[in-house]
Formats: sequence, C-alpha cells, structure tokens
Amino acid sequence: MDVYVYEDSVVPTLGPLITARPACDITIGTIALYEMLTQLGDVQRLLRPYLQHYVNSLGTDRIPHWGSVTTSKCSLQKPVEGYVLFVNARLVPSRTNLSTLKELIDRKQSGRILAGETLAAALIEQRNNEVLLETFVSGKDSSEGLVEEIKAPLIDSELQLIQSPQDFLTAHENSIDDMVALAIDSGQYIESRPGLFLKRKGDSATSTVIDDFVSIRSGPVLIDEDVNVGPFCCLDGPLKICSGTRIHPHSWLGPATVVGRDCRLAGEVTASVIESFSNKAHNGFLGHSHLGSWVNLGAGTITSNLKVSYGAIRLNLSRNEILQTDRQFFGTLCGDFSKTAIHTSLPCGALIGAAATLAGRPAAFVPSLCSQLGNESPETTATVEQVVTALGRMMSRRGIQPHPADSDLITAISELSKPDS
Repeated sequence: MDVYVYEDSVVPTLGPLITARPACDITIGTIALYEMLTQLGDVQRLLRPYLQHYVNSLGTDRIPHWGSVTTSKCSLQKPVEGYVLFVNARLVPSRTNLSTLKELIDRKQSGRILAGETLAAALIEQRNNEVLLETFVSGKDSSEGLVEEIKAPLIDSELQLIQSPQDFLTAHENSIDDMVALAIDSGQYIESRPGLFLKRKGDSATSTVIDDFVSIRSGPVLIDEDVNVGPFCCLDGPLKICSGTRIHPHSWLGPATVVGRDCRLAGEVTASVIESFSNKAHNGFLGHSHLGSWVNLGAGTITSNLKVSYGAIRLNLSRNEILQTDRQFFGTLCGDFSKTAIHTSLPCGALIGAAATLAGRPAAFVPSLCSQLGNESPETTATVEQVVTALGRMMSRRGIQPHPADSDLITAISELSKPDS
C-alpha cells in the first residue's frame, strides 16, 4: 500500500523542531511518525517546498541529516490492493493511533478520520481518485487543499495531532510507555537482566557493551545495537537508547528519555528526546526538553525546566508572541544544528531556532542562525557559509559526507529567518 504523509498549514507554526526537518521525522514516544508508518506500507513524504527539495536532492546519495531514510520499502502490513492511505504529518506516533490506522485499513473501504475539524487520516480507492493522486504526487498544488477534497465517509474514531510546540513534550510523555511496550511485544528485544532489554542481534558485527556497574533502578530500558554504557551510570525507564550511542560514566538518564543514534551523552538527562548525531558529552542538566540533530551542548550547559513560582510556563513563539502553556515542567526545544558554549544557562521554555550559537544566558526565544554569545556581546546572524562549514566538520567526525543539499537547506532556513519572511 502507498502511504502519503503530508504537511498542512499548521506545521510551520510548531516552533523550532520543524524548521529543518519534516514534522513526520520528529521522535515522539520511541520513534518518529515516518518510521511508524513504514509498518503500514511504502511511505512518501509530501513536504514544504524547501524540505521537499532537500529530500529530492539527496535521493539515494546519503541519508537526510536527521538520520532516517528517503524512501521506505519495509512494510509489515499485508497490502490492501487498490487503496491509498493519507496521513497528516502532525499525527502523534502512538500505539493507540497505530491501532486506529490499522483498523481503518482493515475495513477495506474508503473512510476518513478527523481530529476536531482537521483531517487526520483517510483511506481512498485509487481507481476513483487517479486525477487527485496524480496532482497530489506532482506537488503542483497544495497537498492540504487536495486532501480536503477527499469525499470518503467519516469514520467515528479518534486520532491525536500535534497542535502547538508544547505538544511535542506532552505527547512524548503520554505515549512512551505504550511505545516501549509495543517494541518489547514485537519480539525485537530480549531481556538480559530485570528491566534491561537489548535488541536482538542482526547482521551487525558490532555489539552492545553495558558495564557491570550500570544500575537499572526501574525499567523497561531498551538498548539497540552497538551502544556503550560506561560504569556507574543509572538508567531509569521507560527509556530508549538507539544504535551507536555512547553514554559516558557517572551519567543519570531519567524516565521518558529517548536518545537517538550515534549520540554522545553525559551528566543528568530526564524526560527528554535527543535526536540522532547530537552531543551532550559533559556534565550538565537537560530536562523536559527536545534537541534536534547535530546539536552540541558545551560542558556545563544546563536547562531550567521549572519556574521558581512553580507556575505554568509561557513560551515566546516569536519576539512579540507569547503562548501560555499548561505545563509546569518545560525545558528547551532546540532546532537542528544549534550549539552552546560551556556554562550556558537556558531558561524555562526556551525555543532555540536551527543553527543558532549560544553562550551565557540566552533569551527564551532565539531565531535560526542567530548568535547570542553573552557578556554584552551584540546579537549577530551567522552566514550560510559559516553554518555549512561547521556542519561539514561535525558530519565528517561521524563518517558522513556533506552534500550540496545541506547547503541548500541552510540557505532556505536563512531566507525564512529574515524578518520579512
């Protein structure tokens, strides 16, 4: 079955995490929506133009900077001939939502499911919608507008969508228990000691190393292949650590934490997502936060995740727009490619754009490519060349070759970040 995951007009309002990557490639629970949908069919992204250009330009040359694949061919679901599934890219990747999508497919007849008044998913007959599909895939018209033209019967089911930046943290916390259980139930992991589940070995010649002096105080803790956890670490589940990641000695990873592939991690982390290829390699606290890919937190960088008044945290969505959340705990949402210097202190509810550079005590809202270096240094904007040079050096350290598409992506983000954009 062909599955099309599309971005609607709400996606660009969801804060820094979506600036440099598709909404369907943000980890929530234990996986991203794109990865979850590969269980249902061959998934194709329909994205904002500059991201579509990035994915198309990469082709099969290299994985995208967020570490997923550009095309999927790993469906576990028995195909339903003659039907196509549309899914809103803001759908939360949860066990409940996955079950609802499977039920929609198993009906073997056209239907659509709303989240409020917004289309969340639709199954349509291919033969009755050939013109729509051709226009949809060509990208000549708005994917959102075309999806709204779908006339399939309304199904009385519920699906949850991300509505605002705070939902990335809330949805993650609400879904991680079930998603960890789903991974265990799938048979991909084997319990090596109480609470610790190691991924079954595939064709990889590498192996996971868990020091004998690692404490699993509560589970479940999922650990993929080629992970190294040093001595005197404390791991509290639900928790997942993806392949190739290194956890340095004396680290504490608290509940609801997910660490992507090929990361370097130390210090204290709780209730946070760290996307692939990012580093927090030294002491410092990261709590109730979400870091994009190719982020580097300097030694001693800390996040504040609780106000001294214990009140609900406000988000500065821009320099002039404030959102009152219902969350008492909220650390940082940090876009891809951003970096902090040593001893950087990030305030509650910090929204950090892509490719920002920070030091000292930055503001709660930092635009993409912005440099705030503290000590009364003036705020500046990095050039595309500066960002691309630093990214190329970081990628080389992970054995990944820079691609011209990376430069095009940074250029597009730079244009979007201008005040008149």
